[in-house]
Amino acid sequence: MSLLTNLLLIAAMFILIALSMRVAKNLQTIGMPAFLAIIIFFSVWVGGNLIELNASDFQWKLLGRNIQQIGVFLTPLCTLYFSIEYTANKRMRKFAFAISIVQTASVLLIFTDQAHHIMRESVSLQRDAVLAQAVVVRSTQIGSALVAFNFCIQLLAIALLLAFARKVSARQRRPLWLIALSMGLTVLVALLQSTVLTGAGINIPIPVLNLPCLLPFSYAVFQQGFIGVTPTAFSKVFEVIDQGIIVVDQNGTVIEYNRRATELMENMVPANRLHPGAAIMQSLTPGNAGQPIEFNPANLPEELKNAQRNQYIALAYHALEANRGKLIGYVLVLTDITLLKIRAEIDFLTGSYNREGLVNAFADLRKEADQVPILSTLIVDLDNFKSINDTCGHLAGDVILCDFVEVAQSLLSGKRFLGRLGGDEFVVILPTGVEEAAALAEALRRAVSARAVQYLDHTIHYTVSIGVAYCVNDACVLSDLLRKADLALYEAKHRGKNIVHTAMESTVG
Repeated sequence: MSLLTNLLLIAAMFILIALSMRVAKNLQTIGMPAFLAIIIFFSVWVGGNLIELNASDFQWKLLGRNIQQIGVFLTPLCTLYFSIEYTANKRMRKFAFAISIVQTASVLLIFTDQAHHIMRESVSLQRDAVLAQAVVVRSTQIGSALVAFNFCIQLLAIALLLAFARKVSARQRRPLWLIALSMGLTVLVALLQSTVLTGAGINIPIPVLNLPCLLPFSYAVFQQGFIGVTPTAFSKVFEVIDQGIIVVDQNGTVIEYNRRATELMENMVPANRLHPGAAIMQSLTPGNAGQPIEFNPANLPEELKNAQRNQYIALAYHALEANRGKLIGYVLVLTDITLLKIRAEIDFLTGSYNREGLVNAFADLRKEADQVPILSTLIVDLDNFKSINDTCGHLAGDVILCDFVEVAQSLLSGKRFLGRLGGDEFVVILPTGVEEAAALAEALRRAVSARAVQYLDHTIHYTVSIGVAYCVNDACVLSDLLRKADLALYEAKHRGKNIVHTAMESTVG
């Protein structure tokens, strides 16, 4: 029987060497380094069995048993790393590193056990039906707990693969199941050996029992062309695509998101609100922070924009379905459409909003009636602008228009929007009361009157007249508000120009 066991162990070693040579040619693909580590530590396990089986001296047999423990503790760890790398589960990597410390410490404690007896209560040599003589170990509670922990590591690796299987196509799902089955069989074999066979005095080396379990693993890896295809594509596309991707479950809880999603969302919501486990409705609707919102993909906003309206994100969603059409979640796709919006809403000459941009900005402020109860507007007209064009040329007029926008923008921040109605007439929309709006108008008037713009051999001074009006947000109509501000502007012009005039009525109508 000992001869047969030796033959099986040697055959296992040759098979492992052949597998390692095959794996070594594909180390650049995801999962292969961890698979190679599994084979190496499995080979160490086999080698330890050969030493224990063939040594005549007790100390050599004990050394063989200790060498086996390298494979016992580190092979399950490598299966966990394989699952983590293959499924690209970044959150588990730090956890796996902590487990690595535990497993390495366990091996060191075994090799030094004669000095402290933390892992083993006793070690003896007894007759065995299969091996003639075998080393029998009685573990301490700590030793038993650490061995049991090995089973948990293996089960965790299986769980990661099965969870990932829900995200891949049916063609890729079968090999995943084979790998999970292979891992599961090794757990069952180890349990059978430790609970049944050992109690019956039969100590068949676990690597011999586990070798058939390794075959479906290898078949899935090599014959199915599995390793490095799905996870590489999944990881690569997920990370380098220029669109943001957020994966949520059927309840709207964030499961995963890529780097681009973080970049696109950082100006839309507070940075700490987009994270695994977050409710996506809370992340996409900052105004409802702290308020539970029932997830419904149909209620997701089609477009996101930040407070300054200098970035726009289009949002689309796609259902994720498992077998038989069972809904398991959604993929949200974020696309930066800022450039398209700029082309549609921005005045090409000055860089301020055009009429469409002003209308949309006003509509945004109207939606925030709870936070913005009063809206104000300034209509600004450049005084004697025609004479600048006639005296210095139309290009000089363009320079003055751009200079005015630069001055105005330097005084505006937050949700204060500047737009060009046409010619030399501009509008500023503000989420403030009339007093603050009038103060801003006066600051703008003073800043402009102090300007001296150099154009060719001309030094151009210019001034502005400004009309100010305001209205209650929930009763505000943009055309009426502009009409009232325009009347105030007419009064400013009538009084001599370079003047701010305010329409003091509280409503517009």
